[in-house]
Amino acid sequence: MRARLRRVADRARGIPPVIYSAAGEPPALALTFDDGPSRWTGAVAEALERRGGRGTFFMRGEAVEDSPDIARTVARAGHDVGNHLWSHSDPERQSRAELQDEIGRTADAIYRATGARPALVRPPYCGAPREVARAARNGATRAVVLRSVDPEDWAGPSAEEIAERVLDRVGPGAIVCMHDGIPEGSSGSDTRAPTVAAVELMLPELERRGLEPVTVSRLLGWNRR
Repeated sequence: MRARLRRVADRARGIPPVIYSAAGEPPALALTFDDGPSRWTGAVAEALERRGGRGTFFMRGEAVEDSPDIARTVARAGHDVGNHLWSHSDPERQSRAELQDEIGRTADAIYRATGARPALVRPPYCGAPREVARAARNGATRAVVLRSVDPEDWAGPSAEEIAERVLDRVGPGAIVCMHDGIPEGSSGSDTRAPTVAAVELMLPELERRGLEPVTVSRLLGWNRR
């Protein structure tokens, strides 16, 4: 009851909800990708498109500014482009003013690249989600999106391991967090090729299970695409 009342109060104050998963209708899930755009982003998007799926790409402002053409292509193909803040700094260590600046600068970069302001935000490390939601209040942000499945693909597992970790945990409404980019200073793997291969491996099995890969906005019922 307390959590429901808090959500109602947040909506009244213009604070977007924090989402971990969604109902999914028809049975569907969201494959999401953080830290791009990068040289792997197009391959991930194309793998999804070949089987009629779509994904959600949470993009860093710095990377969008460097590669606006990739962001534009992804958006035009019908994928969601979300806001992953500007610098990939830890939100737990940032003030509200700093978070507002990072959200705003990234939204501006995405708008310049795609012509639309992102409705979705995912903080780096999925950190401080409620503080990020407060920083995003009364703007274009409709939801702060976290995850229900985390295969830790950034740490360097093989494509087969990534796919197995996802397939063992997903169900209708799942939000899977993977990575198509590498922020400066990352302590993980120096390639996202295994993630690309993992997507290609898991898509036939998801199809067999009747789980359609859709955008987060569709999973939340905002559109039918």
